[in-house]
Amino acid sequence: MSRRAARFALIAGCAAAALSGCASRPLVPPATAAAPRAAAAAFELEGRLSATDGSRAGNGGVRWVHAADVDEWTVLNPLGQIVGQLVSTPRGASLLTADGRLEKSDDSAAMLQRVLGVAAPLDGLPAWVQAVPRDGARILELDTVGRPSRITDAGWTVEYPEYAGPDADAAPRRIDAHWGETRIRLIIDQWTPLP
Repeated sequence: MSRRAARFALIAGCAAAALSGCASRPLVPPATAAAPRAAAAAFELEGRLSATDGSRAGNGGVRWVHAADVDEWTVLNPLGQIVGQLVSTPRGASLLTADGRLEKSDDSAAMLQRVLGVAAPLDGLPAWVQAVPRDGARILELDTVGRPSRITDAGWTVEYPEYAGPDADAAPRRIDAHWGETRIRLIIDQWTPLP
């Protein structure tokens, strides 16, 4: 056998050995989504909220009771004093401000923007706080147990950097949402599904 043929046989043998080594390693399957969490139709949550639109920023506490036909928001300043109480229904919204003024509007989303300081998709928030992607949302990343860690929804990117526990059905603990310059962070301190 010539040197050239011997060299070719050696290279071919090494290549075959390398390929057979690759074939014997099992492929690691990509992360898969956990069984979808069932969204609670009604819930109560308490947490801390910060929001900015790129020029203005605010933070404080929030209490939110969500039911089928009504949302009740209480927003507090960092000292725990009530800034405003918003009640939103399909027929409109009413806002009771800290100085006792009562305002009413047919536009619940605009009233929520006044309370939070930034625009947010009112119809998407119940799904966001439960990490249950609604129709039209896209899951971009999953965490190690298959829960959403990043989704897009109605132009927003919503991230879930922390859940309340290690189980696949644990509720989110921290939610970061942004759209352009607008950023919202919610840290949920207490979450209670309601009957």
